[in-house]
Amino acid sequence: FLYFIEMVKVHTISRSNLEWTKDRAGELPRAHRNYDPKFNQMSKQVEFNRAVRAAKLDRMFAKPFVGAMAGHRDTVQCLATDLTNLSTLVSGAMDGGLVIWDTFQKKPKVAFDAHKHAIEGITLSPDGVACFSASRDKIVRMWDMDQSNLSENETPKPISEYLSDFPFSSIDHHYRQPMFVTSSDHILVWDVNRTKPIQKFVWGDDTVSFCRFNKVETDVVACCMTDRGVLIYDTRSKSAHSKIVMEMCCSSLSWSPMDPNVFVAGSDDWNCYLFDLRLPGRPRSVFQGHIHPVTSVDFSPTGTHFVAGSQDNTVRVWELSQTTKSNSQELFHTKRMAKVFSVKWSLDNNYIFSGSEDANVRIWKADASKPIRPLRGAEKNAFNYMRALRDKYSSFQEVRRITNQRNTPKFIKKTSLRKKRIQLKEAVKEMSRTRSDNLKPLAKRKVVQTLQ
Repeated sequence: FLYFIEMVKVHTISRSNLEWTKDRAGELPRAHRNYDPKFNQMSKQVEFNRAVRAAKLDRMFAKPFVGAMAGHRDTVQCLATDLTNLSTLVSGAMDGGLVIWDTFQKKPKVAFDAHKHAIEGITLSPDGVACFSASRDKIVRMWDMDQSNLSENETPKPISEYLSDFPFSSIDHHYRQPMFVTSSDHILVWDVNRTKPIQKFVWGDDTVSFCRFNKVETDVVACCMTDRGVLIYDTRSKSAHSKIVMEMCCSSLSWSPMDPNVFVAGSDDWNCYLFDLRLPGRPRSVFQGHIHPVTSVDFSPTGTHFVAGSQDNTVRVWELSQTTKSNSQELFHTKRMAKVFSVKWSLDNNYIFSGSEDANVRIWKADASKPIRPLRGAEKNAFNYMRALRDKYSSFQEVRRITNQRNTPKFIKKTSLRKKRIQLKEAVKEMSRTRSDNLKPLAKRKVVQTLQ
């Protein structure tokens, strides 16, 4: 007899030790799954249920408040971060006090009286060596950031002083050169090594209330004026680029760190305006949500979000790409927090600092539900998977309702509803006046005049 023996094919499983080894002894063993839709007919339904659960867990673990730092005696008027050190934060108060903070320990390194009047602006040099404080006493003082050699009873002394004829309202340092710009009745550009300004610019008789250097095109300065204007000034050509006159005054602004053409401004009409130099004549977008004047704004280091503080005792965060501009993405508040006068985003994109009228500096998580501790292995993969599911199904009503839920204070909620009703009545009145349903966009209605 002849026997025919068939060859048997053997399939071996090859797995990487790096991917399949446990990071910790208590970690669950990894399971191999076949994600082919033919073998899993209910994959979409299961994925949607997981997305709803991810949205619920995201809101359950949303605890943005990290801590409050007490050390001032009066309203915290301005904040500044160090480009070379993530733990360093400098704050100035209305009583002239200046505090250098260690945010990791939530304690002040140095606290002293820098001026006799209110400090309106603080900025740090790009190398983190010097700090500049501008005050209403018409003096800009430069301080050494390293005060470790001081004794207990010794008061820090300024390295140099810069005098002006008018009270200062803000200050900002150049990102590459040893120079800074100040705003008062004029726009003044100073060299660190000179006691007199090297450039002076005046547009009309109105005071300049705020100024900021561009973070990419570092020779361009944006300014807010008391005549409701937003002005762009070029230090290279020593001339103005353009000016937009709004319905109400803008109190603060911040340049995008990624796009040199984009900056956001906070206005007294409770809105934040996103300006684009490539779109002259009007803002690109209008972000609503606050119920009192916006006092301070700041961009995130990634350029995708910005934060705003207001006199309604809240801190709000918007995303530039969000479709609904009528409400913020995040809302931070506490029962004891008073009017917010300054906000700052940390350079690692993880935290937000706010200074308020109750003389406290507060620290918030930029991502409210993300843990502070580092995630590793399967825990990190599970967190990213749940976030991806939540974003994938964010347009569904069940997920969107859970994601947008916020515990808003009662007076803010009532005032917001009243504000929306008033805006609706004004829109109906305008349509009846013009006998047309074609209303101008809100960004165009807020612009009074454009000057080139």
